[in-house]
Amino acid sequence: MMIRKLNLFQRVVFVFALVTWTFVMEFPVSAQTTSPDRGVYYGGSVVGGIKIDAEGLIKIVPKKTMEEVGKNLSRLLEPIPTDLNEKTPIRKISLKKLNAQIRQTIEKQEEFSDSIRYLGGLTAIHYLVVVPEENDLLLVGPSESWQADSYGNVIGKSSGRPVFRLEDLLTVFRAWNNQDRPSVITCSIDPTKEALVKIAQVGRQFPIVDRNNVEAFAAAQEAAYGMNVVTFQGVPEQSRFAMVLVTADYKMKQIGLGHIPSPVRGLPSYVSLIGGSQKQVNPRFWLAPEYGTITHDSKKLTWQLNDVKVKALTDDEYIDLRSHSHQSSGKPDRAAINWCNKMTANYDALSKADPVFGDLKNCMEIAITVALIHREGLLEKAGCQLTTFEDTTLLKPLVYPIPKTVQSQASITKNGRSFVVACGGVEVNPFITLQNTQLDNKIDAQRTNLVKTTGHAWWSK
Repeated sequence: MMIRKLNLFQRVVFVFALVTWTFVMEFPVSAQTTSPDRGVYYGGSVVGGIKIDAEGLIKIVPKKTMEEVGKNLSRLLEPIPTDLNEKTPIRKISLKKLNAQIRQTIEKQEEFSDSIRYLGGLTAIHYLVVVPEENDLLLVGPSESWQADSYGNVIGKSSGRPVFRLEDLLTVFRAWNNQDRPSVITCSIDPTKEALVKIAQVGRQFPIVDRNNVEAFAAAQEAAYGMNVVTFQGVPEQSRFAMVLVTADYKMKQIGLGHIPSPVRGLPSYVSLIGGSQKQVNPRFWLAPEYGTITHDSKKLTWQLNDVKVKALTDDEYIDLRSHSHQSSGKPDRAAINWCNKMTANYDALSKADPVFGDLKNCMEIAITVALIHREGLLEKAGCQLTTFEDTTLLKPLVYPIPKTVQSQASITKNGRSFVVACGGVEVNPFITLQNTQLDNKIDAQRTNLVKTTGHAWWSK
């Protein structure tokens, strides 16, 4: 391609312009690169079909615009190296050699290859392997060649699952690479205290809601809720990791309210499940990982991680008219429980239909992986130093627009009542799982094959 012949600065400018020219009017704020001499991650500030405007408001990107992003990204992706251009159940990523490759790329003032950006096409992490004799720590899991889909997501060619991203790994690694690291990663969308006062007033204005006044009630609710506030804990709010959290949360609520059609047949909207006798209570929905038991060998040098299951959870909430605060009823309604069960059961299918949900699962796997590395001191056991992972001055983090607010939207149900699912979020707490790791002597026998690497590249079979 002609772009290969441009110098570094020209190539950065060309890539950024090509990705964004078709929708420059749509995106007044774009993601910053690590720095002008560190290359650019394709896709601008769009993650999962969501954009953040100049004021921090979350909006859905039009389908036509996303299709243009997908086309441009497909043209910009580099040819995949021959030994990565295949699907394999075992791909070993040497963190020691990856660290060295990143440093070499920085020192030569070259761009990162797509192989580095997408971690060799890794789609899961099944093992963490400490190799003291090599001063190395290996990430081991399935991988495959990658491609851009029609909406600009980078997914595996065979599975359709999003591939892991170096920037997400670095985000969590840096967030937890200190003594006061957070124990939990969260994203939450909530109404303001001022909104709660207005919502209580609406409740007094409409003591009875029926088909005659439901539209007016819905409009009053939307106005009262206004802009819900987005907050994060545990990761930088300007990171891609944070973007994935809020995008998955936002889309979950949009599907639940029926504002965007569910891409999975087995997952209807929440409002379509509400019965005729349902009272006016706004449920809170959130997503959380269910980590399987983590096992290890007799020397605690080889760790096996099970697949992460993402669960949808709920709790009823109402506005206390006296205190103007959210209160939990402690008794989730059956429709909300039913919808969460369907969301959980169909999550894998939803992840293929809308890869941002697969991206969220990847982020949850990265969280448990990095938590395990720190909790068990695996880098110290390996004698491995990841200087480029740690040094934010050497390798600056990418900066995305900060999500700040979400416009409330009401839905009128078939029983003539209005619901606003305004609250919820994502909660990731991997350290709870790490309290119950178990010995599995069978892993000792697997270690010989797991530590064996081929060649000098940072990846191998």
